[in-house]
Amino acid sequence: MPVGCARVRRRTVVLSAGASAAGSVVAVACGPREGGGPAGAQGGQGGLAGRKPVAIEYWGNPPPAEGKNFQMDVFDAFQAKYPNVKVTYGATKTDGQGVAAVTAITAAIVAGNPPHFVRFDRFQSPAFAAKGVWQQLDDLAKADKFDWGRFAPLIVPEARGITDGKWYALIQNTDNRLVYWSKEAFQDVGLDPEKGPATWDELRQMAIRLTKRSGTTIERLGFSTEYGQAHYHMFAWQNGGGFQSPDGKRGTLPLGVNQEALQWMADLMKDLGGYQVTEEFRKGWGTNAQDPFLTGQVAMLYSGGGFAGTVARYRPDMKFGAAQPPLRKAGDKPLTWSGGFSYNLVKGTRDQDVAWELMKFLISEEGYAIGDEGDSQRARQSSGFFVPGMSGQPEMDKKRYAKYKTNIAAVDKVAEIAVPLMQYSRVREPSIVAQVLWDAVKNSQKEAVSQAKSATQALEDNQAILQKALDEAWANVPK
Repeated sequence: MPVGCARVRRRTVVLSAGASAAGSVVAVACGPREGGGPAGAQGGQGGLAGRKPVAIEYWGNPPPAEGKNFQMDVFDAFQAKYPNVKVTYGATKTDGQGVAAVTAITAAIVAGNPPHFVRFDRFQSPAFAAKGVWQQLDDLAKADKFDWGRFAPLIVPEARGITDGKWYALIQNTDNRLVYWSKEAFQDVGLDPEKGPATWDELRQMAIRLTKRSGTTIERLGFSTEYGQAHYHMFAWQNGGGFQSPDGKRGTLPLGVNQEALQWMADLMKDLGGYQVTEEFRKGWGTNAQDPFLTGQVAMLYSGGGFAGTVARYRPDMKFGAAQPPLRKAGDKPLTWSGGFSYNLVKGTRDQDVAWELMKFLISEEGYAIGDEGDSQRARQSSGFFVPGMSGQPEMDKKRYAKYKTNIAAVDKVAEIAVPLMQYSRVREPSIVAQVLWDAVKNSQKEAVSQAKSATQALEDNQAILQKALDEAWANVPK
């Protein structure tokens, strides 16, 4: 628990609908900061230098086993500016998706010993805001005249409350999904290496043709919906479907267009040899320099624009292409989807004005310049190149992409494709039970593509779980 805090039980709500970790919110009641007055009253970073020593704790993406990462570089710079501020980087992961991924932060909040702020999956942020977990940021932002207009409008709804419209998150980054293909693999089977799949039908045909076997063993997989970012979300949306009603109170998983899209994914898995065979092949896959796309084990994948940075860092000589995701059929309007993370301030923690300043510093131009340079140096140590990911602040990103051009044509072209594609992107349906909704969609995908259930049965079964969670959550919203 942060120094000087005490546990106080506030009110009973269900923190994670559908999870076993349900219980009372235990707020961390720390009283006013030193000097009195509301958090933020000291008026920005200039007031921090005169503060008594203060410790701020962060959880999110656990620190690497060796070396540093973006956040560590920025924390070091902040502490150099303000030696009276000590930042503790917790090893607890909080930025995963689904109910299981938020168990640790849920337990810490219930126990009354959470960190000051976290890195959180932005899609799930509004659900925790509705449960009274996050501190609303409007008052802090107003005092500092913080410019919310810096963020791309598309992703703003994920940073605000579902029930009150207040700000609960500082957007840390974003992305959108592209299709990548290995030109070497395309040439190997006689496909045009300059032309990736444009439709679902082309994706299926190319995936089958690119899959290479030795007897019953796969040597190269043409494509997999279970690798990268080929989530069911985009296939359903491209087919005209969706998973929740506009008012957020009713799940819509069993819609006919959803069933059709999921059946297409299940059929593709059968065409490629079946779930068990492809899963066995996956056991030999690695990460980073051993990523299966880089090693030639997979010929096509869906991933974010930032995946170009993985190629540039670990295999800058690779011949690859990238384009907008294939459409359901020729003539359809382009459609991709954007995810990303946020920084969220935990409600009730002490020294919120200090944590707020650190959160702002992390997403500032200065903070990004520090973190980018650190990542650039680490890429060079790997004999590769650095490519920035999208921060969610378009004007700042223009400068970042210009600064870190690699002069590798295929790599630099990815940003030229991904940035304009944001106008055709969308975010997941804002949900008061986002964690449960994520699990319902992903479980439906796994159950159908593995042939454990039919597409229809998988969607109906997970719809029942989702609807129960929605009903319970909305019943607890204050009238």
